[in-house]
Amino acid sequence: MSTAVQTKKLRVYFGEFNVLMEKAAYLPLVSGILRAYAEQDETIRQHYEFLPFQFLRAKPETLLENFVDPDVVCFSSSMWNEQLNLRLSALIKEKYPECLIIYGGPHVPHHPEEYFKQHPFIDIGVRGEGERPFLAVLNRFIESRDFEDIPNISWRNPDTGECVRNDGEYPLEKDLDTYPSPYTEGLFDDLFEQHPETNFQAIIETNRGCPFLCSFCFWGQGGLSLKFRYHGMDRIKDEFKWIANNKISYVFNADSNFGMHRRDAEIADFLIDTNKEYGFPEKFRTCFGKNTDERIFDIGLKLHKHGLEKGITLSRQSMDSQTLEYIDRKNIKMSTYRNLQTKYNEHEIPVYTELILGMPGEHHEGWLDGIEELLQSGLKNQLFIYPCQVYPNTSMGDPEYIKKFGIRTQRIRLTEIHALIRPDDDMPEYEDIIIESDAMPMADWKRMSRFSWMVMMLHSLKLGYFILMYMAERYGTRHRDLIQFISESQMPEEDAPIFHAEGAFHKEIMAKILDGQGRACELPEYGNLYWDVEEASILRIAGQLDEFYAQFQRVLELFLKEKNISFNQEELSQAVHYQRMRFPTWNAPDKSRAEYDFNFPEYFERGHLGSPIPLEPVSQTLVLTNPRDYEGDKIRFAREVILWGRKSDRLLEEATWEGESTAPSSDQAPVAVSPDQPQHNNHY
Repeated sequence: MSTAVQTKKLRVYFGEFNVLMEKAAYLPLVSGILRAYAEQDETIRQHYEFLPFQFLRAKPETLLENFVDPDVVCFSSSMWNEQLNLRLSALIKEKYPECLIIYGGPHVPHHPEEYFKQHPFIDIGVRGEGERPFLAVLNRFIESRDFEDIPNISWRNPDTGECVRNDGEYPLEKDLDTYPSPYTEGLFDDLFEQHPETNFQAIIETNRGCPFLCSFCFWGQGGLSLKFRYHGMDRIKDEFKWIANNKISYVFNADSNFGMHRRDAEIADFLIDTNKEYGFPEKFRTCFGKNTDERIFDIGLKLHKHGLEKGITLSRQSMDSQTLEYIDRKNIKMSTYRNLQTKYNEHEIPVYTELILGMPGEHHEGWLDGIEELLQSGLKNQLFIYPCQVYPNTSMGDPEYIKKFGIRTQRIRLTEIHALIRPDDDMPEYEDIIIESDAMPMADWKRMSRFSWMVMMLHSLKLGYFILMYMAERYGTRHRDLIQFISESQMPEEDAPIFHAEGAFHKEIMAKILDGQGRACELPEYGNLYWDVEEASILRIAGQLDEFYAQFQRVLELFLKEKNISFNQEELSQAVHYQRMRFPTWNAPDKSRAEYDFNFPEYFERGHLGSPIPLEPVSQTLVLTNPRDYEGDKIRFAREVILWGRKSDRLLEEATWEGESTAPSSDQAPVAVSPDQPQHNNHY
């Protein structure tokens, strides 16, 4: 750049393209923080002009029109926007060759020499925390394109075109309030008027840092500190007030371990008070601390009571001790896990557990045993199972780590679950998932993927929730054996054609994954969103539940016969009928009451609540207390039952029961109840 006197301000653009969720989009927090910090500097204010934020996805050629005579363009690069950024950057550089292109974010390699060769239009790559290097680059660029000695960056030498990786890192800022809030500075105020059709969502951070070094995660390895650093409470409260005043319903908290700090309870209290006063925000989604304790329980209880939190994570990721060692992670003891699960259940707080399939050291028998242990610890709660993604700047993404554990990955198109289906002409994005390791060959990975799909259908999405409970308690069968019997289609097709059809559907999705296509499913009649494969199967089955459960009974009979277990066919039939009554569909149920010759209503209620009783030949009546009628609206059904209901434990129809209790007298005295006077008012 010429050192002549500057006659006009340099024009700066930010590109931070986020995932669209129907009409919802996140405000561009990263861009806002960088701009707010830079504008504190008098020199920057004198020499630079900041242009409107670019954050809504479109074709690169269309977006190019929004960049008029740019001098600096900054991209926040993540998995969901990397390819769009790269294509748009190339177009900008072609049209404006003197424009300085800056990349930051988790998908910029910390050693970007090869990355720079592949993408010759990138001028600067920022690693780690970006505010200070960004400010330094802007100040240097006023007079020079030589960025030597600026810590935390790699840059392209304008004379040789070679990548230069500067040594050194800026000391991490201890006082995060040094970085002004783009919310309270008003940097996003104009967006509400400019984009009235957009339902804006907000991201906040109350601290930075993560004390854990999980090998699959960017948080503890990608340039953040192991020690926590904090924003002040006044700033956090001001941001909540700004969010409430702008009627933003959904807030995502970007802390790595919310609830680990004493002040997090105060933050939760203020959030609740803000919601009471303004009615906003309505939902607060956060990543709770990995080692769940009493403080997190208390916070979760408060948020749940006020309808602000969808569910609490009891994080596992793996149940295998060798795998946990390989990924540098420790889990809470299973005894502690069970006690916490019981405590959350007693307060009717939804909790869910996450497992990751395909991590190093995980073999198929250990995977089956781990899921069995989790299901035995308490059937009530959600279990989410994800494929193992491999990210840049993590241990798991390091070539030596990959070689050590015999990892093989597959790059597939990114189809973000529950996001809007990408238009055909949209720039495709990608994710890398593990499909094989020394411990789990691909054939085993496929089988465990199919097994996990069936676990989430029957247990997590509640399609066979009560049946699993009944089979284990009544006949002593392992959950894994029944699930494997079904997932591996060990029953004849003529006895269970729906099960076989869904097995073929899953096989088709797996083939697409191994061909590099996305792992999500598209079901246009249920809306313009991506669905996980287990969710898609549920939606496909929902219109034929009567026939499905008739086939389910035949499957159970075949399974019990194979195990040489005698059974009462009428009893089994009534157990399956109860399960059918509790599972919703898009029309009103044919009836809201059902009589049983056994105490199934109380038996399943108490099993659900963690205080099981024996099954007895005592007549009881199930009563659906608030049967849902979606009037045939499949899109509404999918949204409210699957999209909203999965983590908030709203999958089953609410119910109570009538009749004589069979619980021990120490628990509850037997009482005969008239039809218009239910035994229990509690919905379950």
